[in-house]
Amino acid sequence: MRVLVKAPISSYSGYGRDGIGIIRALNRIGADVYLHPTHVDPPLPPDITDLFQKELQKPFDLVINHEDPGQLEVSQNLQEDSLVVGWTMWEYSSIDNLKKSKLKTLKKRMKAYDAMLSYDSVTDTALAPYLKDSTSRIILQGGYDPHYWKHVERDWFSDRLGFMMCGQLHERKDPFVAIQAFKYLKENYPKDFDGAELHLKTNIRTLHPAMEEWCPKLRIHYATWPTDILSAFYSAQHVLLAPSRGEGKNLPALEFQTTGGAVIATNWGGHTSWMQEDWAYPLDYVLRPENAKFPDCKSARASKEHLQELMMHVFQNREELKNKADLASITIPQMCSWDAVIKNLFLRLKSEVPEKGETLYNKMLMARPYGLEGEV
Repeated sequence: MRVLVKAPISSYSGYGRDGIGIIRALNRIGADVYLHPTHVDPPLPPDITDLFQKELQKPFDLVINHEDPGQLEVSQNLQEDSLVVGWTMWEYSSIDNLKKSKLKTLKKRMKAYDAMLSYDSVTDTALAPYLKDSTSRIILQGGYDPHYWKHVERDWFSDRLGFMMCGQLHERKDPFVAIQAFKYLKENYPKDFDGAELHLKTNIRTLHPAMEEWCPKLRIHYATWPTDILSAFYSAQHVLLAPSRGEGKNLPALEFQTTGGAVIATNWGGHTSWMQEDWAYPLDYVLRPENAKFPDCKSARASKEHLQELMMHVFQNREELKNKADLASITIPQMCSWDAVIKNLFLRLKSEVPEKGETLYNKMLMARPYGLEGEV
């Protein structure tokens, strides 16, 4: 089974890391993988760089184009005899705020795809008006690699409870919702919330360090950390806050839950593809336009009041918090690993893309050293 992956290849961006994850998972099921990189950032792991030596050999059984909607495009010569899928994410209720030149060509570019894979229902709804009727619409969120993140036993019952955010804490991540909720609880419940800490890890300068003096037990970590340091940081905290306006996936949330931490996250967008109340805390929100120019292009605004309630609730209900975190550490890797996602990809294409999908599925079975139901 010959598969072409057209995607950014990088350890420094979401799409780039996803490109690496897709390639590795395809390799593990026995696919003959070829690369059409749209962007490359060295250094790259040896198993990826080895593939750069392979000359492209048509035809391909499957072409996966995994990019931002503005960059999705497959040339005519790659469409021949292949099952061609686009795979993307979008954090807003419509795609109106896409760059004008890209929006103008979107419908034409979408004609190339037999199936469009959207990370969540928000992405699917935004792209739907630009897809041809025959294109299969499939909601399938991208995965992550759980092997880097080991479960860690935390002390859940001491007075200290560590809240955290992690990532590029810009406007879309809405860190000030978390900061304001934390500040409110510190001021209004100084004794009941005394042991709470809030740690904000970011690699962009959007948070002024003077806030550490303004709010007790608020700490800002401006750094780019290797995996071992980030893992130690995760292990020292208990609850990840994600009051995001929109997400395709939220990689730190998946990683943190794998280590045995709990998550409070906006109940919209990519979060809803993996979040359930059994193992996380969905956060209320309202939808609002991104700006006056695009009134139909909306994103979420997490409720500061509800976040305050949830933060105090988890601080006071440690047994429940621990139980949810433990369940998440089992559920998230099984459900969201790239191996699980790629397995699901072939099943979905078989059921939702007539003829081409079933043919591809059968070729995948023959490529694997053991059947689809075997361990990856």
